[in-house]
Formats: sequence, C-alpha cells, structure tokens
Amino acid sequence: MSYLEAHEKELYELRFSPMCKPAAEVANLTQLESHSTRGRVMMMWRIAAGHLEWGEREAELLYETTLDSISEAFDVFHYPVSQYMLDARAEVWEAGLAPAAVQGAVEKAKESSATFPAPESVDGVLVLAGEIGQIARHEYFSSVLEDVLQRVKVAASIWPADCGALAYALGARQEAQTQAQQVVERISDLGVKEIIVDGPETAWALLKIYPALGVNLPQDTKISLLSTLLFEKGGNFGEISETVVYHDSRPAYLIAEGKPTHLAILPGYLEDENQFGEGEVYEAPRRLLKLMGAEILFGSWTRGLAKSCGADDGIWLTHPHLAQGLARQRLEYAKSLGADQIIADSPLCAYWMAENATGGDPSVRWLPEVLG
Repeated sequence: MSYLEAHEKELYELRFSPMCKPAAEVANLTQLESHSTRGRVMMMWRIAAGHLEWGEREAELLYETTLDSISEAFDVFHYPVSQYMLDARAEVWEAGLAPAAVQGAVEKAKESSATFPAPESVDGVLVLAGEIGQIARHEYFSSVLEDVLQRVKVAASIWPADCGALAYALGARQEAQTQAQQVVERISDLGVKEIIVDGPETAWALLKIYPALGVNLPQDTKISLLSTLLFEKGGNFGEISETVVYHDSRPAYLIAEGKPTHLAILPGYLEDENQFGEGEVYEAPRRLLKLMGAEILFGSWTRGLAKSCGADDGIWLTHPHLAQGLARQRLEYAKSLGADQIIADSPLCAYWMAENATGGDPSVRWLPEVLG
C-alpha cells in the first residue's frame, strides 16, 4: 500500500470541506485553484483511488505551496492535512519524481551541513541551531545567540547542525533519518543533558520528526525552547516602546499543545487569543515581550492561524518567487495592523521577512536581537 492509499478515506472526506479555502496561502497569492488545499486534496484522492498517476505537473504541485498546516488549523475537525502532504511528498521522492529544484535544495543542505562540525565537548547544555544552519548569514545569528546566552549567564555550546527538518519536509525521509541519526549519535557521545533549540522548526524535528523516523534521543534528555529559557533566566533586557506584531512560524503549530477552536475561525472574532491555539511555543515569547513592556497587536492571523512568511516547509529554497510573495503578505498584514516592528522567535522567519522588507515596512527582528 502506498502512503496515499492509507489516507484514501480521509482524502475523500476532505474534498468537501469548505473550511480550507480561506486559509490557503499560495492560492491566495496566485489565485490558482490548483494551489488551494482542496485542489491538491482532489488530486491526491484521485491518485490514491487509482484514477490518476503521478506525473511531472502533479509532483510539482506538491511543492509549489506549503504543507498546508494553516488549512489543517482552519478546519474545525483538524484533518492532519500536513501529514497527507508530507506522505505525498515522500511518495514522490521515493519514486524519483521530485522536481530538480527540490532535489537541489536537499543536496545543497546536505553539503552545507558538512561545514558545521559538532563541538568537541559540551558542558551538559547544547544549543541545536537547526534553523540558523540554513541561513546564509548564520555567523551573524550565531553571534547574536552567543551574546544573549552570555547575558543570561547560560554556558552552552552552539551547533548550527542540519537536523533533518528540511529534508523531511521535502519528502527525503532517508536523508532526514541519516541526519537525525548523526545528530543523536553526536549528542550521545557528548553526554548532552539539555538541548536548547533555536526555533520552532528545530523543536519540531526533535519532538515529532525523530520519533516518526524511529530515531530516539538519549533517555531523559531535556528539550527547551530558547524563548522559555530566556524568560526563565530573566535579565535587564530593557524596554520595547514600539507596537509589535509577533509572528508565529508554521512549525510552532505542529508542536503546540492546543489547536485553534471553532471560535477562532469566525469572521471578525478577536476576543480571546487562546482560542487561536495554546502552548508554551506561543506563550513563552509573548511573556518575554510583555515583560519588556511591548504592546503586542492582536489580529486574526495569529498563533495556530498565523500564515506562513515563506520560510516554512522548504518553499523559500525550492520556489523563492512564491516564498517572497508570502513574506510580502505577512509584512503588509503587520503594516495594516499598525505595527512598528515584527518579532519572531524563528531565526529563519526573521531572516526571510527582513530579506523581503522594503523601506515602508515594519522592521523585522529575531527575538534575541531585541534583548541585546
């Protein structure tokens, strides 16, 4: 049985869900029905049911949009849309049908990861910087991270390793498993007791992807979000006087404890922010920003319903022109709310939005950057 055949019943049901349409990210950008969640679900159901075979265009459609976890969040029944997309991509990859841009992104990440050797020794605490390792300006982000850790008196080694999240998101599960095993073996050799992750995507890898691949971290290894650590350690971080839109990356939804409720998708509903998703990945950075006096603006596309900025799911590497459009949408949304600044605890998201910002946009900063 193929990956998609196992989802045939659910794909059949999801074809008729009207809830995925409004949240479709790339479809709202291109106005193409084939980029909508429903359009691709129809395609995948036809393949699962034997009415259609994978072809070049069908494979390309899987990568011209995100994993659609935003539609998963927007649907009141929370069908695991992102898992269907992941399984479809794995099926395409294993059949040798992944587009050249996708294969190139995986290969390039594989080559670049070799330039980030693991620390020779670790004093119990390791910062696994899986997001930073993907960024061209990784030296800058690593230095910012090092400075803020020194400020809160946390002795930790920083390793910008490729943790396998990108390969997994693009369907290359064997490569993701190899990378995961390499990370775990090195963690075991170093005797790491606590892993601090640089962003939600790295946390997604350790908490969700590794177990799915059958790769287990050493028993009793503690995993901490950087934002949680910074809040707990505290420090004289100064004050933020500007109005802020806090950007939740899509991987944050995949590790959150609570999904958006039916109230969150009601048009104009802006009462209880917890209705948009609950969990430490949402609360920790907001606690820290509020501690600094920041006024965080509350809009409809937040927490579990926060739309992709284009840095999620590998689309910024495989289809940068589409990812740039997603970044512009987030920047313009924050501007429409009257924000002076966008802050994200994902270094990858902060980097990508800043790269696509213009002079009239809110400034974009990674959370540790505002603490310096």
